[in-house]
Amino acid sequence: MRKTIAITKGDGIGPEVIDEGLKILKLISNYTDNEFIFKEAPAGGAIWKEKGESLPKKSFETIKSSDALLFGAIGLPGLPQGVAEFAIFKIRQDLDLYVNLRPIKLYDALRDRCPLKEEFIGNGINITFVRENTEGLYKNIGYLKDDEAQNIMPYTRKGCERIIKYAFDYATNNNYSKITSVDKANLLKTSQLWRNIFHEIAQDYPLLKIEDIYIDAFCQWLIRTPYMYEIVVTENMFGDIISDEGAFLIGSLGMASSGNIHPGKVSMYEPIHGSAPDIAGKGIANPIGTILSVKLMMQESFDQTTIGNEIEKSVEDALLEGRTVDIKHPNLKILSTKEMGDLISEKLKILLKK
Repeated sequence: MRKTIAITKGDGIGPEVIDEGLKILKLISNYTDNEFIFKEAPAGGAIWKEKGESLPKKSFETIKSSDALLFGAIGLPGLPQGVAEFAIFKIRQDLDLYVNLRPIKLYDALRDRCPLKEEFIGNGINITFVRENTEGLYKNIGYLKDDEAQNIMPYTRKGCERIIKYAFDYATNNNYSKITSVDKANLLKTSQLWRNIFHEIAQDYPLLKIEDIYIDAFCQWLIRTPYMYEIVVTENMFGDIISDEGAFLIGSLGMASSGNIHPGKVSMYEPIHGSAPDIAGKGIANPIGTILSVKLMMQESFDQTTIGNEIEKSVEDALLEGRTVDIKHPNLKILSTKEMGDLISEKLKILLKK
């Protein structure tokens, strides 16, 4: 299988973690029948300073002509508000990447890094957030005046139906038993439309248990009983907030991956952490969120489930031997960004050669 992957390293720690993701992709290319062609697509704050735009036309054309995009992190101190982030929103909107897939899994090796007491961890944390990625407040329709501001929260039946159906299909295809919808239907008309559509679609999936939870209640239940949730589907802003909350439960934001997906079309994969310019160049960033984003790419864009599982197994095995400083353990060696990537690569190489 031959695929072209656009590479956006971005700002801050972006280049450091993307280099470790590339290490995994090159290893896969060397030991399987997959062949990857990499094309640079610069974007973010540094390129804005150089060219006056955070997503140059040439970069976007490269992305659109590729099979997938591996994206680092963008943003630098001192930039005008929203300048760097414009690149992400343009990619999501123009490519219609309506699915934001964010798995949140607490590996057994990292139970010591979870901020919750054991009684709240229960039998473990393994939640996949399915977030609508193109509508709602983040569509950025509104205005700002000196004494007034407004944003509109548009939902459409098409937008709700396709993300909710994706969530039900994902749950079914991955052998989950329950799906939770998070909304604010007691107050917002948009959430009332969302809830109605959720229940309409649920009728086609009688084997799945369903539940509705208000966003404010879910925020505290995610802390009290995270082990109760499997697939959580919600709208754009709610999903952004609760998936970041969930990521903290698994040890570090550096552990969390994501996919911005339009099934069957070019999709973007990125760690959910920011550019962290304060630690850039120190070699201490956690590359696992990026490496697990490569796992999502292999599974969701390239239909390579086995390789995706082997990447995850390699991460789990590596965590028993060493960790980056954000997830450090007193009895394990503290590894640099590169050393963490090397260790995971060593584990993956063994699995790929079998």
